[in-house]
Amino acid sequence: MERILVATDGSEGADRAVDFAARMALKYQATLLIINVTAGYALPGQILRQFTNASGVWLEETLTTLSAETLKSARERAHGLGVHNIVLESRSGNIAQAVLDYADEKSVDAIVIGKWGSGRLAAALLGSVTQKLVNLTDRVVIVVP
Repeated sequence: MERILVATDGSEGADRAVDFAARMALKYQATLLIINVTAGYALPGQILRQFTNASGVWLEETLTTLSAETLKSARERAHGLGVHNIVLESRSGNIAQAVLDYADEKSVDAIVIGKWGSGRLAAALLGSVTQKLVNLTDRVVIVVP
């Protein structure tokens, strides 16, 4: 195993997935690729720019900043577990498709995701993302509880 991809949204479940993926990367001396997919996936750029918060910060800028913070936190977490060969990637779009596209681009050996959130909505989203990842790839997909 040379490349392990983990998707994170900064949640507790995603943190557990990062930890699991980091331990795998150490075990196999693999590169750990960490991806965050922002929520602005269905909106064209000009529409994203129309949304501002009270401070006048564009939604797109906010999403970019949050993604960078989420990735930095995940990198620090993995680094704390001893992983040094880490690649960060921020994408926007459909979560499952963005993860699959990146996995294909980087020829990853395994995709690790966490069980995110709780409740019916999160279960529906998890089921949808997980189903797509499992059904649309020939790579190993590991869901960390």
